[in-house]
Amino acid sequence: MIKLLSALSVLLLAAWTPVFSASPSPPAAPSFGETMEVNIVNVDVYVTARDGNRVTGLKKNDFAIFEDGKPVEVSNFAELSPPAVVREAPSVPPPVPGETIVADTGAPVADPEHRLSLVVFLDNLHLRPEHRTRAVEQIRKFLLRNARAGDRVMLATYDINLRTRHPLNEDRGSLDTALREAETLPSYGQQEEQARRTAYDTMLNLYKISGCSADIIKPVESYAQQTRADALRTLGALGSTISSLSGVPGRKALLYVSDGISVTPGEELFEATAAICSGQAAQMGLPVPAAGADEPDVYNSTQAALDAQQYSVAKQLEDLAAHASADQVTFYTLQASGLRGYATGDVSYESSERLLQVGAIQQIQTNNLKSSLTALAVDTGGRAMLDANDFLPDLARMQEDFESYYSLSYSLAHAGDGKVHHIEVKMKRPGLRVRYRQSYRDKPTLEKVADRTFAALFHGIEDNPLGIAIDIGEITPADGGQYSVPVRLKIPLFKLAILNRNETYEGKLRLLVATRDEAGGTSSIRQVQVPLSIPRKEVLNALGQYYLYTLTLRMKPGPQHVAVAVRDEFAATTSYLSRPVTVGAVSLLQRRKS
Repeated sequence: MIKLLSALSVLLLAAWTPVFSASPSPPAAPSFGETMEVNIVNVDVYVTARDGNRVTGLKKNDFAIFEDGKPVEVSNFAELSPPAVVREAPSVPPPVPGETIVADTGAPVADPEHRLSLVVFLDNLHLRPEHRTRAVEQIRKFLLRNARAGDRVMLATYDINLRTRHPLNEDRGSLDTALREAETLPSYGQQEEQARRTAYDTMLNLYKISGCSADIIKPVESYAQQTRADALRTLGALGSTISSLSGVPGRKALLYVSDGISVTPGEELFEATAAICSGQAAQMGLPVPAAGADEPDVYNSTQAALDAQQYSVAKQLEDLAAHASADQVTFYTLQASGLRGYATGDVSYESSERLLQVGAIQQIQTNNLKSSLTALAVDTGGRAMLDANDFLPDLARMQEDFESYYSLSYSLAHAGDGKVHHIEVKMKRPGLRVRYRQSYRDKPTLEKVADRTFAALFHGIEDNPLGIAIDIGEITPADGGQYSVPVRLKIPLFKLAILNRNETYEGKLRLLVATRDEAGGTSSIRQVQVPLSIPRKEVLNALGQYYLYTLTLRMKPGPQHVAVAVRDEFAATTSYLSRPVTVGAVSLLQRRKS
């Protein structure tokens, strides 16, 4: 989930200041009744034959969907494929060295419902510089040749901090610049390998001094603990990125570029220690220490595999995949290290370190790194791009997913129960293979509204069916070095559902507000309910007016963003708006000059 930073110190003050204001719009007739929200689940299904080729031309009756083991009826069905998408102009020429990526006006124009939002996530904490360079260069080439008009792309990086290097938009030129700049950023994948070898060497030195005493495993445990902490921080950054996408409409995908996160950090070192302490030291050319007279505390090598499992992040990977599925984000994972991996053929290894290159030991490490990438992709219905130095064919298959798939929907028998539900898609024709997200979480309505509020906050994605106007009032100093920031809403009453309640007409609004600073720190979402009550004799006149509402936020100085959601509870309609705000002395000076 997105981390909520109390340091932002955003306070909702003077909860509301409603005023009726004259409207130039003609009065509308009072609205009656309530609108019920219809909740459906959308499942994108990719179907291939045994040879891996995409299967087209299937019909609704070829699919069967099950939720939590029970069959459900497919209410909406569509096959999406490139021929059904209109092209606006011929494609651009092939790229030349040094060419800047530009919008491809010849690329297919995505239907708004199926518009793609793609995040390219560079995991600099688990990437070597040379691996990242190779991957980023090919990703740039891929985006130039395959970008579709209307699709949005975002670039995020993570080392110790999560940074948005390019916001979610259609500007391919600025994306190209951001990708080029990303190649110059520090990356730390090599440091993990160095730490691994240091832990191994320390373990060997302890063995040479005191044999397989209990202390021999301590450097391995320390390495596993630190590596696990780095893995959890990376998974947390991925989770925050997914949360920011949760309210983004359309299809969402995350291209995760990494050398891999070890599912069980340090497992190969535990195995190496077990091999040494189980009598295989001489076979490896290592000196065998003389047995001491008293060795009451000896490491039990038979427990090495079990000891390694306490550092596993498998459950956290599973939770992240479930989180992505709940927010309809598909993982595509790219193993930037390619065929070579970390240690294969590394002549820098000393003879005493060659145990790390023994097939069984190295296979443990390799499998751990691949398994994390595979798990995230498979559980969300995406693809894992493994064991390749030329990534373009795999990226092309990812693009095929974006353009060719079956969209199936079904109505929920439950509404916002907050539980995770499992999905199974079966084909009635034999010999067909399917990929799809394995689960989803039925979010309560207010959680969905909060998600969309964060989408407006982080990505500026607005939707304003209620026709609300928003502006920032005069910013004034407050206590503790903070500032009072009035956020004024102008709500046209004729857009709202007003219900006849005997002597009055009543409406009900819910307002949600969140803020974000320049570093990406967010406040918690604050909300307030606003009841409306209009006497019967005044209703026609009132419906031709605006309802003015002021939220006063207390904020620290600096560049900020504010997002507001206004929900008509009776009509089940919500407007989402966002505005940048400069808080502090600069904003005050600008206002004085104006």
